[in-house]
Amino acid sequence: MATQTTRAARGIAALRRCLGFTPRDSLENRLNLGLGLSLALLIGAAWWLGHGALHRSTDAYVLSRLEHDTQALLGRWEHIGHVEQAADHLLPVYRQPFSGHYFKVLTADGGAVRSRSLWDQDLNLVPIPTGEVHTWHADGPADQPLLVRAAGYRVAEGPVTIAVAEDLSPLLGTLRGYEQLFAVLAVAGLLAMLLLQRVILRRSFRRLLTVYQDIDALERGATSRLTERVPAEILPLVRKLNGLLAVYERRLTRSRNAAGNLAHALKGPLSLMRQQLRAPIDASAHTPAGAEPVDSARRVCAAEVERITALVERELKRARIAGRAKAGSMFDPARELPDLRRLLLAMYRDKTLDIACGNELPAPIALDREDLLEILGTLMDNACKWAEHRVRCTLIRSGDGAALQIVVEDDGPGCDDAELARIARRGERLDEQVDGHGLGLAIAREIAESYGGAMQLGRSADLGGFLARVNLPVPTST
Repeated sequence: MATQTTRAARGIAALRRCLGFTPRDSLENRLNLGLGLSLALLIGAAWWLGHGALHRSTDAYVLSRLEHDTQALLGRWEHIGHVEQAADHLLPVYRQPFSGHYFKVLTADGGAVRSRSLWDQDLNLVPIPTGEVHTWHADGPADQPLLVRAAGYRVAEGPVTIAVAEDLSPLLGTLRGYEQLFAVLAVAGLLAMLLLQRVILRRSFRRLLTVYQDIDALERGATSRLTERVPAEILPLVRKLNGLLAVYERRLTRSRNAAGNLAHALKGPLSLMRQQLRAPIDASAHTPAGAEPVDSARRVCAAEVERITALVERELKRARIAGRAKAGSMFDPARELPDLRRLLLAMYRDKTLDIACGNELPAPIALDREDLLEILGTLMDNACKWAEHRVRCTLIRSGDGAALQIVVEDDGPGCDDAELARIARRGERLDEQVDGHGLGLAIAREIAESYGGAMQLGRSADLGGFLARVNLPVPTST
């Protein structure tokens, strides 16, 4: 039942992908939603601003005509001397009932004169001081939407108020048709832009297909890194992943080499112990003189067991020094060196050691913490093992900041030129190198070479003992 449910879910997911659906919590959906809402708000704001601008333009146009009619009435009045007679000389629309063009005059003596077009209706009007102009919208006869302009003037008889109004229905009908057309075009444009946006996003995200293919190839073992031919926004992420893959590959190689070296080192002692344990015991073993072969075999086995124990302890000591680190973390010498110094002093508490750690780095460095700790741990452990009293470790940023130099030296016996040449040979098994120095130095050399660096061995000019200098290139941050 569970298998059938899983298959059905996979089929639905495949069908959704074929139809162009994406997962609910996908970046594409979020971009589509965010951009769609932004477009809708933008078009809505444009419609609202356009609506207001059109109505303000219409009102301004009508008010200019009302002002013209007011000036015509006022001029006729001043010329004829009587307002009723002046009104007869205005346009015929002011004499036609409910024509949509109206006026009302409040005279100086408190009387009122109305246009014939008002018929039995009236305009609510109060006296306005001379020089002031008031405009407002009002409901006129037959529920007509009127725009009223009223102003105060001074004539021979005294101060008067003239109000002229016009029906906006014809203009509002035209504006309403234009607004409906604009709304239809805006919705169609919004849908077209959303569709175009979806196509653009899908084409843009299709560039990530190479990364998905590389990840599949990485799972199959067909490649060891991801392609960097990706959009600039995710290029830093891909480079970080490639860096982590390189770190894991180096660690896997070192682990395999360490396992092979340890197995090779254990093979000899175990074989000798097997031979000693399988060797037949002759009859003279029951005599006092015959006890020597048994004692000799036990001494050989005990010595080989001690050798195996030393090898295992050596590996465990390296593991304790390297510690537990997060992959790809930065190395901060100001924090790590004091901890490493305390650990080595505790491990070599039977020796009176003076361990000096010098750090000339101004800030943490972009190298893997575990790799740097393994280099420092193996080199300083080797120095503590052979030092008489003094061990010195120095970290220097050289080459205009492009390289890190690690110098570890001690005041022990050191190595002569022949031993140094033997240690420096490549490809030699760790257990076949010089006893005491070979294992740790080979480990540090392998890590340095995996970064494209190098290690130099010699004698310390200051302390007189062994000296190891490691140069590592420092990658630039992206």
